Amino acid sequence: MCGFVAILGKQKSAGELTRMAQAVAMRGPDDAGEYTDEHFSAIHHRLAIIGADMRGHQPMCVDDIVIAFNGCIYNYQALRKQLEKDGVHFQSDSDTEVLPHLYRRFGNSMFAMLHGMFAIVLWDKREQQCLIGRDAFGEKPLFVCEQAGRIGFSSLLSGFEKGDWSLTPDLHAVHDVLTTMRVEAPATMYQEVSQLPSGCYAIARAGEAIAIRRYHFLPEPEQPMDIAPNEIQREIKTLLEDAFTMRLVSDKPLGIFLSGGVDSSLITGILAQKASQPLHTFSVRFAGGTADYDESGFAQNVADYLGTEHQTLEVNADAHHALNDLALAFDQPITNAAALPMYLISQAAKPYVDVALSGVGGDELFGGYPRYLGMAWHQKLRHIPARNLALTCLKKLGDSHSSRNMRGRLRRFLQGLNLNPDEAYQQWMRTTEAHWSHMFTQEKPAASARTWLSSSDAYGGLAGLLQRYGSVNGAMSYDVLTYLNDDLLAMGDRMSMAHGLELRAPFLDTRLLSLMTNLDTSWKVKGMPWQEDLKVMLKSITTDYIPHDMVYRPKQGFMAPIKHWLRSDLAQDVENLIESHPLGGLVRPDFIREQWQRHQHGEDRSDILWGLLLMNRWMQQRGWQF
Repeated sequence: MCGFVAILGKQKSAGELTRMAQAVAMRGPDDAGEYTDEHFSAIHHRLAIIGADMRGHQPMCVDDIVIAFNGCIYNYQALRKQLEKDGVHFQSDSDTEVLPHLYRRFGNSMFAMLHGMFAIVLWDKREQQCLIGRDAFGEKPLFVCEQAGRIGFSSLLSGFEKGDWSLTPDLHAVHDVLTTMRVEAPATMYQEVSQLPSGCYAIARAGEAIAIRRYHFLPEPEQPMDIAPNEIQREIKTLLEDAFTMRLVSDKPLGIFLSGGVDSSLITGILAQKASQPLHTFSVRFAGGTADYDESGFAQNVADYLGTEHQTLEVNADAHHALNDLALAFDQPITNAAALPMYLISQAAKPYVDVALSGVGGDELFGGYPRYLGMAWHQKLRHIPARNLALTCLKKLGDSHSSRNMRGRLRRFLQGLNLNPDEAYQQWMRTTEAHWSHMFTQEKPAASARTWLSSSDAYGGLAGLLQRYGSVNGAMSYDVLTYLNDDLLAMGDRMSMAHGLELRAPFLDTRLLSLMTNLDTSWKVKGMPWQEDLKVMLKSITTDYIPHDMVYRPKQGFMAPIKHWLRSDLAQDVENLIESHPLGGLVRPDFIREQWQRHQHGEDRSDILWGLLLMNRWMQQRGWQF
């Protein structure tokens, strides 16, 4: 894993690129390199994982091609053998060196050949053009700024903050972060900067607008496969084993983040059978935390059964330090509270390993969220006569204090029955339904004039995906393109790279995605909204590796005790925010006061309150005022 910055065109001031590179230096602690010619310049900071010696130094120059690469190509050895048959002679063992040779032979088609996570900037000196590309799921970030006849590229948005670029805060992005916890690419926190959407590449030439193309597409809708259930399960199991094993490639120590949930337990179970020596596994727990937020016991049970070398890393998380550390680690804020345990487990695991495997993606591919079951039942229950009475009762009861909060989830489900399916699904995922004018002191501006389509807009947004694949598979596809991409993967990347740790997601295999997208929903979710049966097939597969009782237990999730902090450590912080100039004067104090009072009266408003605190700290670090 690495970080890079590059400019197609002239640097505006001496040392501009060096200043930009300071923003990405922590992503690559092992090596740094620079390339400059009359038209293009780049600086690369390397975390050396494959071909770790100096022959893998970047930017790498091969056959009039200069390449800066962040990520890992899992099938590089197969691609290398193919190129060697064509007469290519390699100078290193690095996966990076495969890329310029693929480009010379296959051009832009090279991206569809890559199994891996990557962000690439390639400068072709012969053609005087830049080719950039991002992996199919968006695991690795790539930001772009076209301005004053030059084009900048950076692994982090903050790279442009340190260069000579004119940047204007995007208030729509602030609104998105507060209401959905993320910014959907190509949008960013600055109007002038875009993020290349996942599964896309683009060609850039000096003085010309960037031409963007999509190389990865979701599969066409298909009728349910006429295959015996055991054959479907066998095929998926084979794919899982291959995808997981492929992600073991590393010249540095590797471990697994084991929560004891289905996803990480399956990864550990499969790889324990493949490994020649015991696996290293890690879990984290908060010192003094309640049982609702502690899965370490489940993880220990799985580790003991599989015989891994397991460590439970106990962390003392101070709420105030956590806010500051996360705001510093995020170049672009994500207010998902799961960022904190990811930050802490990455920090604690780094002394032992340089690469960690995570179960992220299993929920989106195999049906792990209760909201998917909600979509399955949405149309069926819209007209039940007792739903308004049930909703009234649940409102009076308030939310439960447990991490699962079943009362709150059921209340939100019933509220969504009054809406169309796409509107209901988006409401279930939002932190607040407040209108712009109720939240902000500033009038709603016109949207930024970006011409690139987001990954979901390429399919007509959520409504288009529901029409294309049906209610459950459409919602899952939407999450793959948005929530997984712009929230979970971006969060995992920033939290792990803040400590120089490479994080891999074995479930994110394009072959698995193609197969699962059209799979009948009965293999994913069953039951009722208040008594769910999730990840139906994946749990069945997992019982081939660990005992039944370890698989079939309530889902808990990888969360921090934000709700409890807001009633103790962070309570005064919220009060101070209300009485101050919140978010640089952008947010109305009365809006925050309203959310705070609802939280104090039993309704769980922790998502929006945590988001306001984190966003406020992020803005303070940048001096944003409105």
